[in-house]
Amino acid sequence: MEKAYNIVTKFLKFAIVIVFSILVASCVLQVFTRFILNSSLSWTEELARYTFIWANMLGAILCTKNKSNATVSVITDNLSVKNQLLLRKIVNVLSIIIGLVLLIYGSRVAWAVRTQLSPALRISMSFVYGAAPVFGALLIFYCIYDIYSSYNMEVIK
Repeated sequence: MEKAYNIVTKFLKFAIVIVFSILVASCVLQVFTRFILNSSLSWTEELARYTFIWANMLGAILCTKNKSNATVSVITDNLSVKNQLLLRKIVNVLSIIIGLVLLIYGSRVAWAVRTQLSPALRISMSFVYGAAPVFGALLIFYCIYDIYSSYNMEVIK
């Protein structure tokens, strides 16, 4: 499980760097062509929009992995350690359910729009909508890993 976790995490970090680099490059190119050359490119805004979607989805997964999502800590700080662990398991199970919904229905949507092409880039819209099932699959993976690792810590104690 540790090996798969490390491989997925390395791939996730690499994907975030690539997607964010494309996002920044397309925005810089759009600004350069619009304000310096006085002739904007038609595809840079669309590329920035689609990479922004992917960057947000992948970044949210990284936050889930690092347990750095926004939380209301007033509630959790006042719980006992045992109840905090129970709450963490409940949150992980609910997140897995959400991940399953995104994986199943996101895949259906991505499949349904596979023949539709984006206006400027002429790429399949399933690439754009594919961010949802990828997010769902990674969410499930990291939540299962968190449950697995917390169970191993309980066994060791």
